[in-house]
Amino acid sequence: MTPLNNMALGASADYVRRANYLPALVERLDLCQAETHRFMLVAHLFDDTMRMIDALAGIMDFDAIIGIPYSSGSDATSTKWQSRYGSIVHCPKTEDDFKETLAAAIQKSFLQCRSSGQKLVIQEVGGYVVELLHERFADQLDLVEGVVEITKQGVWRAEQLNLKVPVLHCADSELKRLEAKRCGETIVRCLDGLSRDLGNSLAGRHAAVFGAGWIGSGVAHAFRRLDVIPMVIDTDPLKVAEARLSGLQAHMSPSELDKCDLIVGAVGRLSITEQVLRQLRSGCMVASASSRRIEIDVDYLETAPSADVHPSIRAFHFQNDTGRGERQICLVNDGYPANFIPGSGSVADEIVELILGELIVLMSDITFYPYEPGIHRITPASEALCTQLWIEQRDQL
Repeated sequence: MTPLNNMALGASADYVRRANYLPALVERLDLCQAETHRFMLVAHLFDDTMRMIDALAGIMDFDAIIGIPYSSGSDATSTKWQSRYGSIVHCPKTEDDFKETLAAAIQKSFLQCRSSGQKLVIQEVGGYVVELLHERFADQLDLVEGVVEITKQGVWRAEQLNLKVPVLHCADSELKRLEAKRCGETIVRCLDGLSRDLGNSLAGRHAAVFGAGWIGSGVAHAFRRLDVIPMVIDTDPLKVAEARLSGLQAHMSPSELDKCDLIVGAVGRLSITEQVLRQLRSGCMVASASSRRIEIDVDYLETAPSADVHPSIRAFHFQNDTGRGERQICLVNDGYPANFIPGSGSVADEIVELILGELIVLMSDITFYPYEPGIHRITPASEALCTQLWIEQRDQL
């Protein structure tokens, strides 16, 4: 019998079937060209994002497509995307360049909006745009119809502002919950692969997961399926209770961190602090499951000398508190999300496209209906529409 992986490598294009979910959704919504609006996209530039752009072609054409540096800043990404969409694609390599590129693109779209009487709709990931709009363009927010956000991190950042524009989101939708579970699995698969590259097995090892939300729980359960011994830490007693009732060890404060060979941050803010890092055993692998570089106190780690032990792992060398010997703390992907390691493979496209479908619905909604400044969640009816079509499409395969 031919192994499945060999079958996949030798399969023809006809063998690998994929539902045309996103074009079908655009057709189901009966969308037509949005003449009163302009559009901008800030995103991780993956193939599924490309399919969303293509599905919206001629209906919502983007003035600019800007990639997030830690996922899309490579020369290969820039070449691939610019060959398809031209000069509207920008792939800044650093956070500072990203911010300036974004500001310049917004200003350019504003000038076009002002001259044409249109309004700007921006789809983004992570809350970068909404902060920049209020920081640098407060006197031009009348030109913004709204922002469409996909992540909880982006919603949390918007909640800290005195919002002058609508922010529509699907960050806590039921479909996003389903995707988060698969994201947890992907993160663990990446960590398992790194461990194997170093000649180690995760089986029988202890791991701590900070955060018992959707992704943190997904990470913990995926660890357990690999025979890892996970412990979940969360300050929310309800989440701790839920984790315990699902069979996980869960606590409201960390303990016995010196037993752990793996630490994962999935809180959405700084969770793996200097205090936590000081407790870890030598060789412990530290990784982020958030959408940005915020979970781990990388500044503290960088006070110590370091060396790359793997293309995706940097080992920091600390003197033991006793003054005798040293400890290695191994940082995964420089503190950025572990599932964004190049070539690691993320959540399956057909799952991600469910969420991209919700973004299309929200972008359509914001061009048709007036929204007050503030945060607006996708409606259950819109979630059901996306899900029903996805099921229909999948059943046709």
